[in-house]
Amino acid sequence: MYKVLVVDDEPTVSAGIKSYLMKSALGIRHVETALNGFEALDCLRLDNYDLVLTDIQMGMMNGIELMEAILLEQPYLPVIVISAHEKFDFAKKALRLGAKDYLIKPVELDELTRVVGKALQEKKEMGRLTLQRPGTDTNLIDDHIRKKRHEALIELVTETDLQEKDYEDLLREIGSSLKEQGYWYGIAAVHLNLSRGGFSNQDITLMDRKLLKYASVNILEESLADWCGVAFYGFGNQLVCVIQLEASEPADTRLNRNSQLNLIGQTIIVNLKQYLNVDVTVGMSTLSPDLTMLPKLMEEASAAIEWRKLHPDNNVLYYEDMSALGSMRVMEWAAKVEELALHIKTADEASLAKELQTAIKILSNLTHREGLFHSFFGLLVYRLYGLLFDSGQESSNTFRQWDPDVYFKGMESGRKVTQLHEYVQGLADSIRASMSERDLSVVSRITAYIYNHYGNHELKIQDIAGEVHFSAAYVSYLFKRETDKNIWDFVSEVRIEEAKRLLGATDLKRYEISYQVGYQSPEHFSRMFKRFTGISPADYRKEVRGN
Repeated sequence: MYKVLVVDDEPTVSAGIKSYLMKSALGIRHVETALNGFEALDCLRLDNYDLVLTDIQMGMMNGIELMEAILLEQPYLPVIVISAHEKFDFAKKALRLGAKDYLIKPVELDELTRVVGKALQEKKEMGRLTLQRPGTDTNLIDDHIRKKRHEALIELVTETDLQEKDYEDLLREIGSSLKEQGYWYGIAAVHLNLSRGGFSNQDITLMDRKLLKYASVNILEESLADWCGVAFYGFGNQLVCVIQLEASEPADTRLNRNSQLNLIGQTIIVNLKQYLNVDVTVGMSTLSPDLTMLPKLMEEASAAIEWRKLHPDNNVLYYEDMSALGSMRVMEWAAKVEELALHIKTADEASLAKELQTAIKILSNLTHREGLFHSFFGLLVYRLYGLLFDSGQESSNTFRQWDPDVYFKGMESGRKVTQLHEYVQGLADSIRASMSERDLSVVSRITAYIYNHYGNHELKIQDIAGEVHFSAAYVSYLFKRETDKNIWDFVSEVRIEEAKRLLGATDLKRYEISYQVGYQSPEHFSRMFKRFTGISPADYRKEVRGN
């Protein structure tokens, strides 16, 4: 059963569409109506909808602006535009913002049924496909679904502190069988040489690169089907594959796994060359039976792929071969430094202490090689010191206190290693305190801005974000993290609290209070008030003031 939102500034039009859809055989159980984009956003933030039908030309916030807001907040929500405007520019912009269709008023009811039914069926199909193994019908998966799946995969192979429920949620979004028991997992990093390629073997344009990368992901998943492989975009010209190998008998486990890794690497190279005429290099991680080790395996595969710069003739590079050399390479050290920086920013004390001990051990073994030691030591302390810039401490005494040139001045290599633990812990405490203070200050500015502007019925997340000079996405994330409240829930709460005060202390009419607290429509104000308080504005006034 579906839930639909109809947005139109002509109530008779909304009521007509609502009545027709509720009587249709499309399985629609509820249709909500809104008079403009701001009312629509309130509805979308308080409830889950399967489809939005919106007019283009409306007062306050038009349909195009509404679609831009939906694309920012709920990018997977399908939208159908119904408008009296036949201008190509309107239709073109609506479709660019993801509209499923563009209908011209007056709408033929049969056409409305067809378009709405198609959009709802596609949404249902998209949801079904995300729960299946990818690759079965990729033509039906649109860019939004693919992007969502790629984001889930990236989080799975980069986040080191996920809980069991996080893994379940991510695996469900990926729609893979990676959660099965009795398997070994690995990562293959695939570097595409896109300077020339395709069967014309010509220079590749930017658009061609995007198409080749898109095609490469599909070919990789088909090529790795026997190993339950899933592929997604990495950085630049790199693709990433998560592979799953069935556990072998103890007697031949190592030999069998190594031969399978070699087969996987060669399969990737041969198929991409055969179908796209693209030359590639593959970096293979080690294997682990633990799914939570994927971030570590990702680091190994990335380190292996970088080895191509030293061995350009090798097309498949194995991390195990690199580690067997017994030498710590700068790229591996840089990755370890980034881990430490991440643990400081995320306040992961346990991981920070563990990784720091490993780093100190490595540096201790390099003290007899003066040049190499200073390179590694400098890369570490200056990267961590640079985190102070992010926390806004560049002009404070704290900034000078943790300056490596000042802190380690005159120390020999051995002494620097001894002091490193104290330096990193002290620096981490200063960074976290500063970031916490900065974030609280930002949240205070956000709340102050909301209190000063809640009466503006055109208030948008972009306005709030512009006040504190952060992106809309980060503002929403930060406010939720610090207050445990959705930012729009807070705006609505502020509006309703002021409405309650006005209802109890003044004789203002409902429509006057509605305008003062930021709602253009008295009817929408009443719906929102009842949603938050459980009673209507009139009943509330009776309760607090008596009959």
